Amino acid sequence: MEKYPVVRVRKGKIKRGENIWKKKEAIEALNNLCKENEFVYVIDLDGFRKNSPNLDLYKKIYGKLWIDSYPRFVEDIMDLIVVGAERITVRNANNDFLKEIKEICDKEIFLAGENLKELTKLIKDMGFNGIVLDEEQNFTGNLETWKIYLSDETIRRLK
Repeated sequence: MEKYPVVRVRKGKIKRGENIWKKKEAIEALNNLCKENEFVYVIDLDGFRKNSPNLDLYKKIYGKLWIDSYPRFVEDIMDLIVVGAERITVRNANNDFLKEIKEICDKEIFLAGENLKELTKLIKDMGFNGIVLDEEQNFTGNLETWKIYLSDETIRRLK
């Protein structure tokens, strides 16, 4: 089973477990996690809450990041690509936004949200890579499926 560590980022600080790293220590900690793992899944709380992801931090990372920052505009996706995101999770997006992303982006894009039936259709119709579930969600469709487990700070591939 594939699984990767999950970190939370807020105001340039990285939190994993009881550990919080700031400034240079944050960069070092994230780079070390990237060295040890194929991907690190980043939940960017500033992106979720304020549409202000920690782009400056990501520019300094030398590994593969899978960023979940709740991008709201195509420009947000482009910013994530420019700073080095290998995979991006897009949550609760509309059709026009997703069509535009698909046209301009060749990175791996995964969808997440509440309406799993609608997400399944969008992923199949538009050719996105798969679906990301929150810990309490269950899904039985035939797509590449990943689930975030905040209890042990991992994201695991289910299918």
